[in-house]
Amino acid sequence: MTAKRFFTIILFALLTAGMGFVAGLLIRLVLLVISLGTGAVWTHLPRLFGLEHSLPYYLGACLLGGLLIGLWQRRFGIFPDTLEEVIGRVKGTGTYPYDRLPVIAVAAILPLIFGGALGPEAGLTGLIAGFCCMIGDHLKIKGDRLAALTEAGLAATLGVIFGAPFFGIAAHLEPDDSTEHYREKLVSRKTRILIYCFGVAGGMAAFALAGLFLPSVGLPRFDPEHAIGIHQWMWFVPLLALGIIACLYYQSLAALMRFLGKKIASHRIVSCLIAGAGVAVCGWFIPLSMFSGEHQLEDLIAGYGDLTIPVLAISAAAKLFLVSVCINFGWKGGNIFPIIYSSALLGYAFAAITGMDGTFAVAILTASFYAYLMRKPVTVMAILLLCFPVTYIIPIGISAFLASKIPSPFRNHPITHS
Repeated sequence: MTAKRFFTIILFALLTAGMGFVAGLLIRLVLLVISLGTGAVWTHLPRLFGLEHSLPYYLGACLLGGLLIGLWQRRFGIFPDTLEEVIGRVKGTGTYPYDRLPVIAVAAILPLIFGGALGPEAGLTGLIAGFCCMIGDHLKIKGDRLAALTEAGLAATLGVIFGAPFFGIAAHLEPDDSTEHYREKLVSRKTRILIYCFGVAGGMAAFALAGLFLPSVGLPRFDPEHAIGIHQWMWFVPLLALGIIACLYYQSLAALMRFLGKKIASHRIVSCLIAGAGVAVCGWFIPLSMFSGEHQLEDLIAGYGDLTIPVLAISAAAKLFLVSVCINFGWKGGNIFPIIYSSALLGYAFAAITGMDGTFAVAILTASFYAYLMRKPVTVMAILLLCFPVTYIIPIGISAFLASKIPSPFRNHPITHS
């Protein structure tokens, strides 16, 4: 490598670090807006009018949310793209449109404020991808370098959202499967790894700085006090199977809701109102089914022993149902946080039945569910090891790799998102 090329790469890496830093601040700002909006709709207003846990209020709030989402989509189009769609478009074309960034931001925020069982990663990745491409175009960065810059921004985005710096890097470097092929890149793999690291470092630096005066984000850590002996490993196969069965349940629901959603896809307001009604009714009867699950997971870890086995199991099933309804009836968003939360509910229910360690049960079940869905075991490990004790690297790794190799009847049909 020549000295000129070396310095060019270093300057480009520093640029990605700066982009990652700005992306991290933007993400924290959007998440703050979501937090304030959610608090206003679901805490302050109900308390002000004495309507806490009132079904009429739930219906009114969620139907209002559905109406706003439907009107927004009818006016501007169906946004935001899913995480997979954003990453696939950047990898495939090297760019992402940025002419409607405010539209994407509003579309990403509305479903989360009004209680949708969705994660923020879908809208935020589209927002940051567009932002990176806009800056790249203004700096006259084109082709593969623009793609690399944008991918570094996405890596920083995922790292900040989940508090998992290696998640974004792994998600971009690990192929979906052996058939995945993207265009040849002028930016080598080693160079991309370097700039991804710089981008994530910038994003995490912004994350730490903003954390001094903004609410924290990311997955909470599970209790470091745990058991991992033979009594836990004897349940490994049943937990692996249960995680895969739960994923098949989710994929089946997603396929059904996708089919039904397409029937009324042209009637955006009606479709979004149906989703709003589903959120309201399901959320009122089963409160744990609403929202992304990020903050709920922290409460669950601390107090799952206070919940009965039926409540844990039914809440897990209901949340997966609501994720499928939201995504396929117009409330667009991510599914990673809700899947992890649902897996935790189901894992704690299994642990309560068998008497095994709850953290071990949740780790195996979550890894098998997520890996069976994503088919990316390294990516699954990268995110889960940021919230589970590091001593769980072996059970998480084994379950993730095994689950990702088991054939799925839904593999060739992208039904997990619409």
